[in-house]
Amino acid sequence: MGRLTAFLGALMLLGAPLQAWSNECSARFRISFADGTNSCLTDHALANDDVVGQFGADLRRVVPSNGYYAVAATPKLAQCKRAVGLGTVDGAMAQPSLTADAAPRSEKALQDCRLRARGATEDCRCRIVLVDGRSPLSRADFARYADAVPAAPVAAAQGPAAPGATAPAPSTSTTAAPLPPRSADAGTAASAPTVGGMVANPSRPGATAEEIAALNRRVDELQAALSRQPATSPTAEPARKKQRARALVIGNSRYTHLGTLVNPRRDAEAMAAKLRGYGIEVDLALDTDRPGLVKALSTFQSRASGYDVNILFYAGHGLQVAGINYIVPVDMNAEGASVGAVKLNGVSLDDALDYLPASTRVVFLDACRDNPISRSLRSTRSGAGVGLAPVSTVSGTLLSYATRDGATAEDGTGTNSPYTTALLRHLDAEEDIALVLRRVRQAVLAATGQRQEPWEYGSLVGDQLVLSRLAK
Repeated sequence: MGRLTAFLGALMLLGAPLQAWSNECSARFRISFADGTNSCLTDHALANDDVVGQFGADLRRVVPSNGYYAVAATPKLAQCKRAVGLGTVDGAMAQPSLTADAAPRSEKALQDCRLRARGATEDCRCRIVLVDGRSPLSRADFARYADAVPAAPVAAAQGPAAPGATAPAPSTSTTAAPLPPRSADAGTAASAPTVGGMVANPSRPGATAEEIAALNRRVDELQAALSRQPATSPTAEPARKKQRARALVIGNSRYTHLGTLVNPRRDAEAMAAKLRGYGIEVDLALDTDRPGLVKALSTFQSRASGYDVNILFYAGHGLQVAGINYIVPVDMNAEGASVGAVKLNGVSLDDALDYLPASTRVVFLDACRDNPISRSLRSTRSGAGVGLAPVSTVSGTLLSYATRDGATAEDGTGTNSPYTTALLRHLDAEEDIALVLRRVRQAVLAATGQRQEPWEYGSLVGDQLVLSRLAK
């Protein structure tokens, strides 16, 4: 960037002075053109007219404050159908979230524009005119897309430039196609050398053709290097990737045949409120019998399709039979319990995971409480064990147990269980979930006098996963 700034300083000596932004221009609307000049989007008809429905009003309303957006447009030529398209970082135009990478925003803008242009000819096809506060066009060529519609046909429209306007600069965007050729201004400008498509000052002493050619090559190199750099907003910090996350939170307290657990319902309600506070969408199911549990899972599966992250929180009874873990619905009967009865009336954890469609899944299980069914099955040598069994999951899935496999968890005497209490306290930290769960383990061990130690199974991939800012 320093080299580019120095080089643009050299261009000033050749008659292409930089222009400052107006103090009245909001940072999110500022534009830097390829010829080194600046402008404000709201000074152009693109953001003020309603040639294409309400696009101008929508643009001013939708452009995010961080300045991450892209605009594509057809040229404002007399024979061209006026069409524009917009891509934003937060999907505010009723589209899925877009990442901080400029490429998907540009593609979204082009798609929107092409849909409105509907098969325009080559001269009229959509081109990227603005990405994250930078334009691959010169200010003069940007005006051909964003300002007044010429009264003359295309031949005249591509004729002499308006007085004082600069000639087009070469595109620095791989998505912006070359502009149609324009004839040179009459008189002095017709024979004047150009630098990066800009008319140089002919009175500058010592500006030889070789010098101009070298500067042209350098402009191309620096602009190509600039186009490869990560997109940045004029004033804001780089935007974090916003991900779509949905959670299914289940709390079973009122068991018909196993007695009442005091905390699971309160645990689930508190966890649902916590996740919603992070901007995560939550489905809450309380005191579910088996049909209700299956329905909650099935509904969640359809709603969570297309989300980046799925979260499952379950508080209530759980048990293992022959190494398979089961969530216990509130209508399961302990009398005459058998392996077959558990398989028919419980929901296995493996089956529940199949209802989480995202590639990244986080599961919290506060479900290792001791219960009469487990004790009854253990006495019959049925293969049942204490607590839950260890699990092996696919990459991208992380399971957190309230206590390690083969042990039972405490319901606790407070408002929430020791495990959920620690989760609620530490999830606010803007740290990766792995670090959060280490702190949860430490807090639960301290709260239970070392009797209960939370444990994790599976692993996530990719960048950090910070639940507290996942959807922000």
